[in-house]
Amino acid sequence: MTNNPSFEDVNQLRRNFLNAYHVYWLKHVFLTWQWWTLLLTVILFWVVWWKFLEKTRIHEILNYGLTIGIIAFIFDMVGMNHTAWAYPIRLYWAFIPPLLPFDLTYIPVSFMLVYQRYGESWIKSIIGFAIAAAVFSFGAEPLLNWMGVYQIYKWKYIYSFPIYILMACFVKVVVYTLNRKQNGMINPKH
Repeated sequence: MTNNPSFEDVNQLRRNFLNAYHVYWLKHVFLTWQWWTLLLTVILFWVVWWKFLEKTRIHEILNYGLTIGIIAFIFDMVGMNHTAWAYPIRLYWAFIPPLLPFDLTYIPVSFMLVYQRYGESWIKSIIGFAIAAAVFSFGAEPLLNWMGVYQIYKWKYIYSFPIYILMACFVKVVVYTLNRKQNGMINPKH
């Protein structure tokens, strides 16, 4: 390959990487205790969510959680692509995002439960979001790092804390605005 790689050169490197990662995943990740922990906690989180879900608000709460998941996914991909962090342990070798449990389970489920419980009060919501953000930033991320699931390179746990809170608040505003608009409470001419 030259100093001026073509798209085909880059694509070949990607294929080589995926093949190498597949072999690595089969030999060093699949069925390890970390892999089982991720799988079981994903199932547990969704079971707990279903048990405590206010079924009459399922669309609103799912809109909130799915939006949180999408934003978490985008932030995760940006961080990975800028080598701020990486995921040596994945549930499935070809998952994108690699830490599917975190982006599409732990974060959205936790924030959905906070939103469901305290969604009517901004003060209580922010306190709940801050507690969840602290648990993720200073508990879950270091734990996942210790487990070998998550490795940080150009990142500090403290950076995640305000991002989680701002993400949760932003999505609350979006969902609240959309719900009010849908229910005819906002004049569409303004």
